[in-house]
Amino acid sequence: MRVVWVTDVHLNFVEVERMKAFADAIMRERPDRIFVTGDTAEAHDVEKCFDLMRAIAPCHGVLGNHDYYGSSIAALRDRARRTGWWLPHEPVRLTEATMLVGVDGWGDGRCGNLESRVLLSDWKEIAELDGLLFCESAQRCAKLQAVGAAEADALRIQLATLEPTRELIVLTHVPPFPEACWYQGKQSSPDWLPWFTCVAVGEVLLAHARAHPAMTITVLCGHTHGTGEYRPVENLVVRTGGWPPGVQSYGNPIVQDAWAIL
Repeated sequence: MRVVWVTDVHLNFVEVERMKAFADAIMRERPDRIFVTGDTAEAHDVEKCFDLMRAIAPCHGVLGNHDYYGSSIAALRDRARRTGWWLPHEPVRLTEATMLVGVDGWGDGRCGNLESRVLLSDWKEIAELDGLLFCESAQRCAKLQAVGAAEADALRIQLATLEPTRELIVLTHVPPFPEACWYQGKQSSPDWLPWFTCVAVGEVLLAHARAHPAMTITVLCGHTHGTGEYRPVENLVVRTGGWPPGVQSYGNPIVQDAWAIL
């Protein structure tokens, strides 16, 4: 099975010619499946943008924070459950040796500078987070930690129902470890880490990897627009997708990688 991985394509910012070039780049890889790790568009057109990729090959994907803009977490997930491509419901058997799971993830305010003055549009563009822009940092972090814990619970449930497998691929949007938050070729600064790491999901992944040392776990994520790789334990690697330093990200969707799954 040949797969293509894309992330943070933000197709709502993409002009027609670049959209065509992006589609052509995917088609040149002749994929059997497309993996999407969030921030495909915004709430009003995310299904339409997924449909552009689904016209090339079946998709498996998760939602990123930008995908929720202009709506709510609850409303968009209700729509996503009916699409067939949204992963956080049950594991998917890709091949005899490989299973796939996914969870959106969320910057959960559990690492870095929790008094950070970095403010996100999430906190006015997503209904459940509206108001966090102007509240005290402790209140903001408490809310985000609850959202992150819910993401971790969703992943834990999927892993509990996982069939025996040699390889596991996990799709998520937000890096699950601060060391996996890459930007401009280095780790994100402490001011950004609280909103760019889902520590709760990382804890679930690490526990599963340690409990199943014979299983190779590959996590694909995005969110930071920077590329890098982090291996917290021997059988768990996190690949963060993005763009090299100095390369335009918004309006420049690219294929992160393509490979064969056996």
